[in-house]
Amino acid sequence: MILSRDRVRALTPFTLLLTVCLLTCSCSKANNALVESTPAYQPSPTSAQLKMPSVVAAKLPEVQEALRRVFKDSAVIDTASNPSFFTGDFNGDASQDLAVVVKPAQGKLADMNEEYPAWLLRDPFLSERSERPSLSVEEREVLLAIIHGYGDNDWRDSQATQTFLLKNSVGNNITVQSTKDFLNAHSGRKLPRPQGDLISETVRGTSGYLYYASSNYAWYDPKTFKPKSAVSMVHGSR
Repeated sequence: MILSRDRVRALTPFTLLLTVCLLTCSCSKANNALVESTPAYQPSPTSAQLKMPSVVAAKLPEVQEALRRVFKDSAVIDTASNPSFFTGDFNGDASQDLAVVVKPAQGKLADMNEEYPAWLLRDPFLSERSERPSLSVEEREVLLAIIHGYGDNDWRDSQATQTFLLKNSVGNNITVQSTKDFLNAHSGRKLPRPQGDLISETVRGTSGYLYYASSNYAWYDPKTFKPKSAVSMVHGSR
């Protein structure tokens, strides 16, 4: 706003002071409007989505390589079995394990019964006290080899060599069942305490489960299972 000289003379000192203040305030607001601008919209960064590791299906060449790692050339896949191999976390260490139905390779029975093998020969139907001295692999016997996973590559890892070779453990209708599903399906029963996934199957006409607990594999028959009784502690008198 511009005031003429005649209008300035006509103003009283108070009116003149008030007019100058209003002009100054208006100019200040106009300058601020030019300088200050509305900040541009910046979307908040989205959090990274966690990716769960996917279980890659086992392939025949990989399974054969895993067998050679443990058994060299003394055991081969029993292709007559269906399935002949499958995976699961059987010992409950959050690493995928490999189960393979095997039989002694031709002319390699002596190697399967060497004195200090690279695997643990067990029979889930026998007690630990009776199995070690008498167990041996027989000609054309079908067994279940379970190779425990190790490291980031699970059972495919070059250092995955801990293996259980199980007798009398290959049956029909083989499926893998999680511990959670097993407990839900048998709620109210007396149950064992499996450490990982279970192998559901029918062995010698009996339906049951192969499971890992207490550093060994055992067999659970829902009809005959009896939990181990707690060992009572006897304190001698002083």
